[in-house]
Amino acid sequence: MALLGGFKINKAIDILLMADEKGIVEVKEALVKIKDAGEAAVPKLIEALVDDPNNNYINKLLFELLNNETLPEYIDALADEDKNVVTGVMKVLASSSAYDPNLLCDLFKDPDIPNNVLVKILLARRDKLNGNNLFALMPKADHQSQKAILHIIDEIVSENMLPQLAKYADSEDANVRFHIAKALGKIDTERSRNILLQKVSDPSKLVRQAAIEGLGNMTVPVPSEFLCKALRDTDMNVQNKAIDALTKNKDKKLIGNLVDILQDESEYVRRAAVEVLNVVCDPTSIKDLLNAMRDTDWWVKVRAADALGSIGGPRVVDAVLELITDKDEFLRRTAVEILNSIKDERAYDHLVLALKDEDWWVRERAADALTNLGDKRALAPLVEMMKDKPDSSGIAIKAMVELGGDSAAKPVLEQYSNSDEDTRKEILHTLDKLTDNDSAAKIKKAVANISQSMADAAATANVTNADMETVAVNVGDDLSAPGAQSQSGSVAGSQESMQIIDADALEPGMTISERYEVLEKIGKGAFGVVLLVKDKMVNEDIILKFLNPHMASDETIIERFIHELRFSRKITHENIIRIYDFITFGKSYAISMEYFKSHSLSAEIKKRKIVDIPRNIKLIIDVCKGLSVAHAGNVVHRDIKPANILVNDDDEVKIVDFGLAAAAIQGDSRLTKSGILVGTPTYMAPEQVRGRAIDTRTDIYSLGIVMYELFTGKPPYKGEDHMGTLFKHVEGGAPLPSTINPKISEYLDKVIMKAIHVDPEQRYQKIDNLRRDLVMALAKEAG
Repeated sequence: MALLGGFKINKAIDILLMADEKGIVEVKEALVKIKDAGEAAVPKLIEALVDDPNNNYINKLLFELLNNETLPEYIDALADEDKNVVTGVMKVLASSSAYDPNLLCDLFKDPDIPNNVLVKILLARRDKLNGNNLFALMPKADHQSQKAILHIIDEIVSENMLPQLAKYADSEDANVRFHIAKALGKIDTERSRNILLQKVSDPSKLVRQAAIEGLGNMTVPVPSEFLCKALRDTDMNVQNKAIDALTKNKDKKLIGNLVDILQDESEYVRRAAVEVLNVVCDPTSIKDLLNAMRDTDWWVKVRAADALGSIGGPRVVDAVLELITDKDEFLRRTAVEILNSIKDERAYDHLVLALKDEDWWVRERAADALTNLGDKRALAPLVEMMKDKPDSSGIAIKAMVELGGDSAAKPVLEQYSNSDEDTRKEILHTLDKLTDNDSAAKIKKAVANISQSMADAAATANVTNADMETVAVNVGDDLSAPGAQSQSGSVAGSQESMQIIDADALEPGMTISERYEVLEKIGKGAFGVVLLVKDKMVNEDIILKFLNPHMASDETIIERFIHELRFSRKITHENIIRIYDFITFGKSYAISMEYFKSHSLSAEIKKRKIVDIPRNIKLIIDVCKGLSVAHAGNVVHRDIKPANILVNDDDEVKIVDFGLAAAAIQGDSRLTKSGILVGTPTYMAPEQVRGRAIDTRTDIYSLGIVMYELFTGKPPYKGEDHMGTLFKHVEGGAPLPSTINPKISEYLDKVIMKAIHVDPEQRYQKIDNLRRDLVMALAKEAG
C-alpha cells in the first residue's frame, strides 16, 4: 500500500515538474493528491528540488507542509550533497513561521550542515529565537561554529542575555570577545557599559574598536576618561572610533580629561584631542582647558597651543579669539600663542587690539601673528605700538619690515626723532631694508644729525659709525657728516663717571679702563660682543666677552653669572678655554677668558670638512676629555654646539663658554618668545626643551647632535622655525647618519644614535663611555 502511495506521489510530482505542458485540471489534481499524502510527500518534494529548484509548485508545497513534525525531513535535507536541495530547503525554513526555529540550534553540532546556512535561517527567524539556547551550545562548539553562533547572538541580543554575555566577555578567544563587545554595545545599561569600559584596553584592536563604538552609542553616562585614553591607541581605527565616541559624549569632565591628551608627546595624539575639541568646544570649555594647563611646564603649554592653532577648526578659533582680551594674563598669552599657529583673517582685529596690551609678551606675539597674516593694514597699528610701547619698538619695527618693505620706511623715520638711543639704533639697523628713493634724503639727514653727538660720546654711543656707513652706502651717499673721527683713544674714567659701554662701538686701538687695549672684534652672540684685547698689565692677549646691556641691567642675571663662574673658573684642562674673571666697567660687565687662536667647528661644517672621518673622531674624543673633567666637577655646559668648540691649525680642541648658559637660564625670561629657554634649538636635548631637570647626559645629547652634523654635513632635526626644530628633538626619529653619508660605519652609526636617544636612560650615561666607544670607532676606521 505504501508502495502504491509513493507511486502516486511521484506521478503527481512529475505532473508539477511538467506543469507548463499539462492542463490546469491535471495540475490541480496533482496538488490535491500531494497535500492528501501529507508528511509522506515531503521527502519526494525535496528530491524534486534536484531537477527544478525554482519550481513554484514544489516550493509552495514544501512551505505548506512544514511544521514541527515534518521538520526532521527538512533538517536531513540541509546535509544533502546537492546544492539545489540545500538552497531550496534553506529558503523554505527561512520564510516559514510554522515551526520552532530553536529546534535548529543543536544543528551547529552537526559537521555535515554548513554553518552559514544555519545562520541565514536563524537570522530570518530571529524574532522567535531564545539566546540562551545558543549560549548553551558555545562550550562544545568548534571555532567556526562559535563564530556563527556569536554572529546570531549579536543580531538578537537583549538585556536578559547580559549574564551570559558577561560570562564570555573575558574569553581567551579574541573573536569571542569581539562579538560579545558588539552585542554589549546594543544594550544601553550601566552593567553593559561597565563591561565595555574594561574592553577599551583589550589586547585586540578589534575588541577595542567594538567596545568604543558601543560606548559611543549609549545614552547612559559614559566616563570620558576611558575614551580619552583611547586617543593614545596605536591603531588609527581605534583612535578614530574614540574621536567619534567623544564627540557624542556628554560627560562634563571631558575637557579636563582632554588636557592630558593635548599635552602628549605624539603629534597624532594631540591631533586627535583637537579633533574632538573642534566639535565640542566653546569659549568656556577652551578657557577651562587652558586653565587646567596653567601649572604645566612651558614646553607642554607651547605644544598644546601649537596643536590647537594648527589643527583647531572654526569653533576653536572663535573660542580663542574671545580669550585675547581676558583679564587673566596667562590666558591672553596662551591665546596669542595659539593665534600664532594659524592664519585666520578673523583674528586681525583682535590682534591689533592686543598690540596695546600691558603685557610685553602679548604685544610682541601679537605683532608676530600679524606678520604671519601678511595684512598690510597692520602697519598703522604697529606704528602706534612703536610710539606707545617703546620697550616693544624693536619687535614693531621688524614686523613692519616684513609686512611693509619700502612703504614702512616713512613711519619708521618719523618715529626716529622721538625715540630713545636703543630704539634709534634698532631703526638704523633696519633702514637699509626699508629704503626707497623718496626716503633716502630723510635717512641721510637723520644720519648727519646724530653723527655729532656720536663723536662727543664715542664710548657711550648706542649707534656706531659702522651703522651709519651701512645706511649711507645704501642710500647712495658718502658719509661726510660733521664730527666723524678716528676711533683711536681711551674709554677711561672712574666707575662713577662711566655709563654702559657699547662694546659693538669699540674699535682697534681704543683702551678700556686704561688697561685693556682693543685688538680685534671677534664676534657677536647671544650674550654680547666678543673682543680680543691686550691686557697691558700682564702683557697678554685675552678675550673679553661683554654682556648685552639688557643682561647687564638685571641684577639677578649678574648674581647668577657670578655664582656659576665660581665653579666654571675652577675647571682646568687643555681642552677647555679657561675663564679668568668677571669684570665690572661702571655699569658694564665682561667675562675675561683665555685667548685661543682658532676657528669654530661650525666653520668646518660650513666648509663641508666631513670627509676625514678619523680626524673628526679625534676632535670629538678631545671634546669628551674636556667634558669629562667638567662633569667630574658637577658642571654641565648646557650649550654644546659647533660654535662653542674651537679648533686650531694643529687640530687642538677647546670648549668655550662653560657656565654661561647656566648663568643666564634663570635670569632672562625673554630670550625666546615661547618661554624661558636658553640654548640653541638645533642642539638642545629633549629634557632641556621641555624644561625638565638636566644633567651631564644633556651635554652628551648635544655632543651627539654635533657629531651627527659633523659626519653628515647637516643636523638630524631642522624644522621650519625654532619651535619646529624643538618639536623634532622631543619626538625623535632621526635617520641613520649612514643614510646621508655612506662612508659612516655601522659601528659609528650606533655610537651617534645612542648619544642622541630621546630617552636619557637609553643614552650614554657617562661621557667617558662615549669616549671609549669613539676610541673603538677610531680603531675600526684604522682597520
